[in-house]
Amino acid sequence: MDTLALFIVSVSFTGLTSGVGLLPDGPLNGAVGETVMFTTVNPPESPFVTTNWRFGDKDIIVSNIKNYTSPEYEGRITFFPSTGSLELRSLSLNDSGEYTVRITTVREFEGRTTLRVYERISNPSITSSPKEAIEGNSVNLTCDAAGSVFTRKWMKDGSDLNQADIILYDNNRVLSFQRLNKTDRGEYSCNISNPINSMEAKHVLVVNYGPEHVQIKGQHHISLGDTFTLSCEAESEPPANFTWLLNGTEILNSPEYTKKNAEASDSGNYTCQAKNIITERSSSSVHGVTVTVFSVVPSSCSGGCIAGIVIACLVIPGAAAAAGYFIYKKKKSQKTSSNQTVGGGGQDNTAYSGNEELNYVDIAVFHKKDGGAVQLGSQNETSEYAQVRGNNNPPSTSSPPSYENHIQRTKKPAPQDAANVAELYAQVRKK
Repeated sequence: MDTLALFIVSVSFTGLTSGVGLLPDGPLNGAVGETVMFTTVNPPESPFVTTNWRFGDKDIIVSNIKNYTSPEYEGRITFFPSTGSLELRSLSLNDSGEYTVRITTVREFEGRTTLRVYERISNPSITSSPKEAIEGNSVNLTCDAAGSVFTRKWMKDGSDLNQADIILYDNNRVLSFQRLNKTDRGEYSCNISNPINSMEAKHVLVVNYGPEHVQIKGQHHISLGDTFTLSCEAESEPPANFTWLLNGTEILNSPEYTKKNAEASDSGNYTCQAKNIITERSSSSVHGVTVTVFSVVPSSCSGGCIAGIVIACLVIPGAAAAAGYFIYKKKKSQKTSSNQTVGGGGQDNTAYSGNEELNYVDIAVFHKKDGGAVQLGSQNETSEYAQVRGNNNPPSTSSPPSYENHIQRTKKPAPQDAANVAELYAQVRKK
């Protein structure tokens, strides 16, 4: 019986008339694992004597007295005898190709169409190579997805790309930057599509650069004992790490350096070194700081004021050099008309007459570099003197007098207005 049915079909194919409009124009699209419907358009009037569906040169189903289905399509098709339409299920990529239907009534009709089967697009992604994009270097963005990729379209920040800035190759799969600029930073999207579905992948391109334009903010001149802060800034992506150096010696890893109770040893060149851990580039800036003990000796500064300045000048360099010094001073100070002593206090030497008195001040608090205290020596040992005058006259070019000579001098009349004179002798002995 099956042989007879096939014979009848073969006979009915003689003298075919083209079935214009029997199947839809254009190809049909289907997805792997899904279903497609071959629907006849304006089918001929019933009854059908024979209907035959073929895929390429293979029969799918032959229907006349009874239906004959090829074994590979068993369970995958549904045939509609009244219209000649066919449903094909569980599609695979191998089902892509040309399909033909022939319907015989009193005439013969034929229709043809093409089926294209695609895998649905899934898991879209954009990857960067190298992973870290660095200004001035090249980088490739690659757009991939699972499934049957038909087209790829790139965009930046929601707008079409400027083709002059990029290179696309491998069927638009790769977006290549030959030399990155900061302006290339942004969100890149790749739309992947086929006739079945489309999906989009996004990637934020970060252009790492710097550090550059390193700047240090802070004071240049600091008074002894004050607190000062230096801050460092740099343009960098990612943010730079900062290292502080004082006169070439590393002192801190931080964007900001703060020093309380400034000392003379805090003077020098502060270098801020900025480094980018991604670009592995570094840049630096230098900032000079001077810690001053005093700025200007006021013209109204008394003898005691000058004495304090001189002692400070002597103490600080001695301490900074890590050498022990013993200092005491013998000071001649003038009393004012109100009988108040000008300058620092000391021992009252009543043996001297007039409005002159000799004061002694012992400086006992000194420290060595290792932190140990320096003890005062004998005041009877040989000393060197430094003389400071509080008037506007230039200093004497002669050597400072011995202590005995100084005592004799104080008994002589002052050569000028005593109210404008203050003399200070500082004795310094190095241990």
